[in-house]
Amino acid sequence: MKRLLALLLCFVLVLGLTGCKDKDAELMGNYKAEDSLVQVDVGALVEASFAPMLTEFYICDISHDMLDTDYVFDEEKPDRKGSVFVINRTTNELVFGYRMDELFFPASLTKLMTALVTMERCSFDEKVIISKEVGEFTRGSVSELKEGDVLTVKDLLMCLLVSSANNASIALAEHVAGSEEAFVELMNAEIKRLGGRNTTFKNASGLHDEKHKTTPYDVYIVYQECMKYKEFREIVGITEKSYEYTDAKGKKLSRKVYTTNCFKTRDEKEHVDYPSSITILGSKTGTTNAAGYCMILHIQNRAGTEYLIGVFRAENKDKLYGKLNELMTTYCLTD
Repeated sequence: MKRLLALLLCFVLVLGLTGCKDKDAELMGNYKAEDSLVQVDVGALVEASFAPMLTEFYICDISHDMLDTDYVFDEEKPDRKGSVFVINRTTNELVFGYRMDELFFPASLTKLMTALVTMERCSFDEKVIISKEVGEFTRGSVSELKEGDVLTVKDLLMCLLVSSANNASIALAEHVAGSEEAFVELMNAEIKRLGGRNTTFKNASGLHDEKHKTTPYDVYIVYQECMKYKEFREIVGITEKSYEYTDAKGKKLSRKVYTTNCFKTRDEKEHVDYPSSITILGSKTGTTNAAGYCMILHIQNRAGTEYLIGVFRAENKDKLYGKLNELMTTYCLTD
């Protein structure tokens, strides 16, 4: 019976690989490491090169008793309640965690869920026409999007994830769901599907709302789910890049996106050094007065081990990058 189930599952996998959709990430992340039927039986039936896909995006399950309760987040201000984590993404193990289940304002880390909902429902080459509302939007960080501009979904995802543009989040929300309000319903449904523990989204950008909250653990599972898509992995690793678009008159033009990650920026005044043995694979920043300075950082050390590092509610830029460097140096340089 077990062998029959495995054969049927393998048949479904083959159909998925040969179907009409061309997203190579379509199947990735659908199976968990504890699923021995998939891991052993199907792994033996399909090509060896496919087998790693079955467990590559497994979520590390973290309980409260695994967290450090004595850690001091900010030695200058011991009462400041921030959060941190270091997760070995290669082994799916928690290396260090502090206040991972505490609510906080996510700011632009929200855009990870905006990206995920979009990637699940759109092709990356779909065309998006910028609306009047998006063209006139000026709150917080924005890209130079004008009414009538035509961009691809992938280009808007670059504006969203690299430059952290709030108007790009609205453009994608309108394209996917017709309105930001309808899109937010999809975001909240998706975080529940992923097993999010305590998240409520009120908008697609992360602009401050007293009821718009999440936890570091939920940020982790959203980022990990986004990693299914090779386009996402490419985008979050960008330092600066040009994209082409068409304006309302049909003229082809180009613009650039620039990273908000000061480890990667080429602006000498903003750049922050980090260990030379570390390769930065991706990141997403988030900053508002209420949220403080936040980042989730994806890195790899010389041994090839990957880590996800999260720092949330740092008081300022220096403390954010100082904390990230501290965690990299303490936990990630050697295996």
